[in-house]
Amino acid sequence: MADTTSMMRWLSRTSSLLLFVSLILAPSSQGQNTKRDSKKPDLRNFLSSGSFQVRYVRFPGQTAPSKEFHLFLDHQAKWDEDGVRDPNGAHLRFVTIDGPASQGGNGKTRYRVFAEGAPQNKVYSLQKWLVNDVTSTDPRDLYVNGQGLVMLRRPRPEEENILTAGADELDVETGQEVAEPIRLLLSSLDAELLIYGTLVAHPVLQNDQGCRLEARIAQPNEATVLIVADGFPAKSKVPLVLRSGEAVASDTLETNSEGHAVGAVSPFIPGLAQGVLKASAEGPNCLPSVLLPWSAPANAAPKTPEH
Repeated sequence: MADTTSMMRWLSRTSSLLLFVSLILAPSSQGQNTKRDSKKPDLRNFLSSGSFQVRYVRFPGQTAPSKEFHLFLDHQAKWDEDGVRDPNGAHLRFVTIDGPASQGGNGKTRYRVFAEGAPQNKVYSLQKWLVNDVTSTDPRDLYVNGQGLVMLRRPRPEEENILTAGADELDVETGQEVAEPIRLLLSSLDAELLIYGTLVAHPVLQNDQGCRLEARIAQPNEATVLIVADGFPAKSKVPLVLRSGEAVASDTLETNSEGHAVGAVSPFIPGLAQGVLKASAEGPNCLPSVLLPWSAPANAAPKTPEH
């Protein structure tokens, strides 16, 4: 395995990457492989600096989020972005195996996982990060074949080009929550390769004339929601209008060189037990909008995760 110094040097390419990687790589209470955990850097106390990637929009009367909580949202957005725009071209792709109808109507969907662009001569491990801030590590060694199919054992020569492997392939199960992401990290055991992916089984999104807007849950019960914009003009300011109950908030999202931007909002309105968040973004020739129902539990104020 690469030593800790090499790992730290690789991770230091971006300061914000360090903390959100620690969310997954930090040891969990479920008991992991001791040999693997001993090689994982303890970055839980690291706080990145500089401007925030996620634009946090507030309804009238709402307070600003803490720096730690804003970083928590940034790490989600960066994870999702790296899952699509990895500079080395490696990414995770998910293909439906079966849905609720074939599983007795339990509301869950299973996906097989492809790690496209991942080298075949490595052993991998899988970590999972849920919106309730629970992280877990799959204790099994994982492998990929020539098609990128993630398998539970090393593929045989005749299996290099298969697209399914039955009981010998990795599957990921999701629930039926709308707009809920499951974030996955496939990492080589030599710590040289990290491949991020985000799976949203039931997305809330709209495409309009090439512009795309999506609402993605960032905390349970929709306490905080990410608003993801894609396909807008590069390096531009995109007008964003948010409505929840009678409350309205207007702001702008600043896109990067690929026309991508992320905002965040808490849709909870005092006095309302439930409502609908509506987000609309305006491009030169498009106006996509999304609707996401929310229900406020007791003590619904968003809490800053502690790590």
